[in-house]
Amino acid sequence: MKQDSISYKTIICDSNYRKLILSGMIDRFGDSVDALAFTWLVYQITHNAMWSAIVFALNTLPNVIIQPFAGAVVERRNKKNVIIAAYILRALVISIFAILYSLGLVNAPIMAVLTLIITTIESFSLPASSAFTAQVVKKEHLTCGMSLSKMLTGAAALVGTGIAGVIIAAWGAVPAMIIDISTFIIAAVLILLMKNPTHSNNEAENGATEIPETPVNAKGTESFGQLFSDGIKYVVKTPVVRNFCILCVALNFMLVPINALQAPIAEEIFKMGGELLSFAGVFASLGGIAGAAFLPMLSKKLSPLQTVCLGTGILGVGLAGIAMGGVISGKAILCYILVSACFFTMVFSATLIGGVIGIQFMKSVESDYMARASAVFNAFATAAMPLGSLLVSVLVSRIATDKIILIGALFAGIVLVLTLVTRPALGKREEIVNAA
Repeated sequence: MKQDSISYKTIICDSNYRKLILSGMIDRFGDSVDALAFTWLVYQITHNAMWSAIVFALNTLPNVIIQPFAGAVVERRNKKNVIIAAYILRALVISIFAILYSLGLVNAPIMAVLTLIITTIESFSLPASSAFTAQVVKKEHLTCGMSLSKMLTGAAALVGTGIAGVIIAAWGAVPAMIIDISTFIIAAVLILLMKNPTHSNNEAENGATEIPETPVNAKGTESFGQLFSDGIKYVVKTPVVRNFCILCVALNFMLVPINALQAPIAEEIFKMGGELLSFAGVFASLGGIAGAAFLPMLSKKLSPLQTVCLGTGILGVGLAGIAMGGVISGKAILCYILVSACFFTMVFSATLIGGVIGIQFMKSVESDYMARASAVFNAFATAAMPLGSLLVSVLVSRIATDKIILIGALFAGIVLVLTLVTRPALGKREEIVNAA
């Protein structure tokens, strides 16, 4: 089946896909509400940009250290059960945080510890989700399927971000957390209702079968060590995956200032409050939706390398725009326009790059290695984020926030030039054939 003949209607007819995408939408909705509340709480409790960067670093650290080992554990587990367990555990942790906050017991160290716990749980759910998605979505449906998923989850995040500011202003942070808890539970139920996948992408292509879902300890420590080392070797020896991994490290390092300093950006650069973050989040979600909508069309016209270069260039422009925000600080309308345009373009380009990475990854990795390879890939791809956040936490006390964002823009330019010069292998022009 040619890519041109595959439509969103074709893939939405799959009941498993519908449940998977709906669970993702509900999860993103709750997270978008909670994320704004949490970001603002960190800054309001500490009144210190350094703590914003530290908490962001701790939010990514487990994905770097724990996820490669988690992927080896998940590889032999039932992916569906791991996802459900992760949803439930995250709901419990957020519940504990809401109770502590209601009692006035929350401070920066407590937020840091709970952040570590939540991200540790995610370190197990992320490789499980990658492997489970590869089983649910057929190879010929990958481009449209992943693009539709990004559009709908982006729309859910748009709605969540749009009402987050209203919820926090009217009722406080606790209702936002309760919404997040509820969405975790609903998403877990939807995954539970899904039928076990009967195919994987690599099975369709070459007859490979998935590794039996047996407990890791049934084969002892040596089996775990082999799973772990094989995952690393697989990523290192697969050119497309390896090159994307290196590229993601660079791009994530470039984006650290925007992610770690959102509250300081609003207050220090634009001289505005949390409403600007909510406004920025709405247009960031719109950018994600637009990027996902354009991805299938661009995949037909541009190679993965060209798409990555285009996205990196646009990303640099968005960062530079934020860095120049001080010129219009205090002028509300102009601030809203500039922030909206910059966040739209940054997330639009990030979605293009992320979409290409996701599609090429699903196509390049064998099903037997999917959980391990995705865990190692995610760990390396996010390795720059905690290191970058710690660096930002040190720099922010010596360098103004706008200058740090400008450094990120300059780094984007360097990444773009190096990519154009070295032209790393990032896959061929997309041509999906029916393997069934």
